[in-house]
Amino acid sequence: MRQQPTTTLTERAAERIDSAFPERYSGPVRVVWWDDGGYLEEVIAEAAEEAGVEFRAADRFPLDLRQGAVEEEHRGETPQVWYIGEGKDDRDWFRDIQETGGEVTSSIEALTADLYDVDPWEIFDAERHEPAQREQAAEIILDRFSGLGIPRLDDLREEIITKGEGQLLDHLLRRGWPDIERDEKTISKVIGQLQKNGIPVDEGDKPEDITNTVRRWAVARWLVATGVAADRFPSEMNLSEDGPGTFNPLQGLLRTRGSPEAAEIYLGESYWPDVIAALESPWEYAECPVDSALDAALWEGWVEWFEDGDLQRCIEEAEHRQETLQLYSDECAWVGIWEQAALLSQLQQYLTEWEQRSSDVGPFEGYADVEKGSWRIDDQVLQLELTGTPENDLPRSHPAVDWLANQRQKLTHERYRDYLETLGDQVRRTMQVEQPLADLKPAYRWWSERQNEFDEAGNVAIFLIDALRFDLAQQLADRLESNHEVRREERLSVLPSETKFGMAALTPGDAFRFHIGMEGEILRVDRGGRSLGIKPNRVRALEERGWDVPDDPTTGWEHNRIAYYDKELDDVGEGEIGDIEAHFRGYIDDLHELIERKLGKHNWDRVYVVTDHGFVLFPQEPTMESLDSDDGDVEVKYRRVAGDSIQERGAGIFLEANTPGANYLDTNIRLLADPRQHFSKQGYGPRRYYHGGLLPQECILSFLRVE
Repeated sequence: MRQQPTTTLTERAAERIDSAFPERYSGPVRVVWWDDGGYLEEVIAEAAEEAGVEFRAADRFPLDLRQGAVEEEHRGETPQVWYIGEGKDDRDWFRDIQETGGEVTSSIEALTADLYDVDPWEIFDAERHEPAQREQAAEIILDRFSGLGIPRLDDLREEIITKGEGQLLDHLLRRGWPDIERDEKTISKVIGQLQKNGIPVDEGDKPEDITNTVRRWAVARWLVATGVAADRFPSEMNLSEDGPGTFNPLQGLLRTRGSPEAAEIYLGESYWPDVIAALESPWEYAECPVDSALDAALWEGWVEWFEDGDLQRCIEEAEHRQETLQLYSDECAWVGIWEQAALLSQLQQYLTEWEQRSSDVGPFEGYADVEKGSWRIDDQVLQLELTGTPENDLPRSHPAVDWLANQRQKLTHERYRDYLETLGDQVRRTMQVEQPLADLKPAYRWWSERQNEFDEAGNVAIFLIDALRFDLAQQLADRLESNHEVRREERLSVLPSETKFGMAALTPGDAFRFHIGMEGEILRVDRGGRSLGIKPNRVRALEERGWDVPDDPTTGWEHNRIAYYDKELDDVGEGEIGDIEAHFRGYIDDLHELIERKLGKHNWDRVYVVTDHGFVLFPQEPTMESLDSDDGDVEVKYRRVAGDSIQERGAGIFLEANTPGANYLDTNIRLLADPRQHFSKQGYGPRRYYHGGLLPQECILSFLRVE
C-alpha cells in the first residue's frame, strides 16, 4: 500500500483523463466522467485544464451534454471532458463516445482511494452512511487537499471519523466521543487507529471505555515526562522510553487549546490516584498540569509549609504552580486557587512582619514606608478580594475547598480587622504622648513648595484624584515606572480627611494663608479669606493663576498648564457601587493608560498625581459602634466632630486649634481612629467604605511626579 502519494487529487484526476483519451485521434474526441455523488466537479474542471482539454458539466440531465455536440464536431474543436455528477448505473447513453474517446467512472471516495492505493471503503464506506454524512466526508477530503501538502492517509481517515474535528487522538482527548459514529465498524476503525499509537484499547471496548483509556494513557505520558518512573504504571500503557507511545500528546493540545473546559477534564478528574499517593515528594512533579490527584497532593503539601510558617516557599511555589496551570486560561478555577494561595501567603507574611514591628516606629511612619510599610497589607487584602471564591468551582473533593474559605475568612476579615483596630489604638496612644503630625509633610504646603517646578517645566498636568489611597498610588507608580521616571513623596492630608478640605489644600496660594474653621455650625475652608469648599471656587482659583481645568480627559487640554479633577474612586466608594474592588482596579488601569497617552502621544513633559484623602475599606459589611456626638454649635460627620465648644473628653482623638502639624485649624476637632466607630448623628449605618478620621489609610497620602 502506498501510504504517502506524491500527486494531488487534481493531478491524479488529470492522469486518469489523459489515459482515457485514445493514443491517436485526428478529430474532436471526448471523455465522459461519471461521478457518483457529484462532489468532484471542481477537481475535474481543474484536472481538464491541466490536461489541456475543455470541460463541460451536465446541467439538469446528462443528455444535455449532447446539445451542440454535432456543431462542435464540424468546427473541429479541441478534445473535451464531459462531467456527469451522477453514478453511471446501467445507463448506456454515451456508447459512441466510449468507443471513439473514453470513459472514467470514479467518485471522490474511489479517486482518493486510487491515489493512496487502497479500497474505497477504507476512505469512506458510502453504502453504509446517509447522504448528509457522505457529503460531509467529501467536504473534508476536498478541504484537506486544498491546503498545503498532501494529507497522510491515516490523518485523512481520522478527520473523516471525527467529522472534521481534528485528528482522532486529539479529538478524543479534547471532546471525547460525541462527534464520532457509534456503529461497530467505526468503533473498530477507531480501535485500530489507536492501537497503532500503542494505546491499550481492546476489541469490544465501548466508546466511553476507549475515551477513558486514551485520557489515562495521555495523563500517564505527561506524568512520566515530568519525571514519574514509567514502571509505576501498568506495562500495557507502553510508557517505556523505547515503546511506541513515547510522545506527550496532551502537551501541545493544551498549550494551543487550553480552556476551563479542558481543566474540568484533566484537573477535575483523578486518573492515577494510586501512583500519585505512592510518590514521596509530589512537588518534584509540580510542572505536570494534569490529574486532580496530583493537584490535591500538591495542595496538601503546600498547606503543611503554610502552617509551618515557611511563607516565602509558599509564595514561590504557589506562583510557579499558577503559571503552570495558566495554559488552561486565567478563568480556570485551579489557576484561581493557586493565585489566591500566593496572595494569602504574602498577606500572612505582611501581617506577621507588622506584628513583629519595632516599637520605635510610629503608626504613620510605619504605614507610609514605600518598601516595607503596612500599606502593603491593605493592598494585599484588596488583591485577595479581587480573586473571589475560586474554590466554589472546584470538585468538592479537592482539599482547597474548605481550607481556602476558612483561611481567607481568618486573614481578610478577622486578622485584618484586628490589624486595623490595633493600628487605631497605636495612633491614639501616639497622639496622647507625642506630636507625630508635626513630623509629617503636610499636603496644604505642596503647591507653594512646587510652584518653582511648575514655572520651570514646559507642559504640566496635575491629576487631582479624589480618594487615591496610598496603596492604589503605589500600584499606579509601579506601572508607570516601566516607561517613565517616577518620584514618590508621602504627605499628611489636611484634617478632617474629607474631599472639600483636601482638594482645597491643593489649590494655588501661600500655605500660611490656608485655614479651616467654623462659620456658625459649619466647618469651612479658605485661603486668604477666599472660600474653597466647593469645586467651582477651586476651579476659579486655578484659572486665575493660569491653569485650565478641563471637564473630561479628551477635550480642553490645549493649554500648557492643566489641572484635571476626577472623583470616580470616591463616587464608587461612597455609593458602595457593585464590586468596589473591581472598580478600583479598573480605574487604575484607565488612569495609567490616560497618563501614558498624555506623556507619550500628546507630548506632555510632566504629570503630577495628587489626592485629597484615602479611605478604609472592609472586605465585608462590618459591625460598627455608633457613638453619640456633642450638642451645641458643632458639625458632626461620619468620622469626626468639629466646633469651638466640643468636649475634649468625648469620643475620638482631640485636636485643638493650631495643633502642631495642623496649625491651619482655627477650631477644635475630634477624629476617630478606631475603624469600627462612627458618629450617629449623621444617620449612616455600617459602611464598608469611609474616610474622614485619623487612621493612616484615611490621611496618609502618596503624591507622584511622572516625567
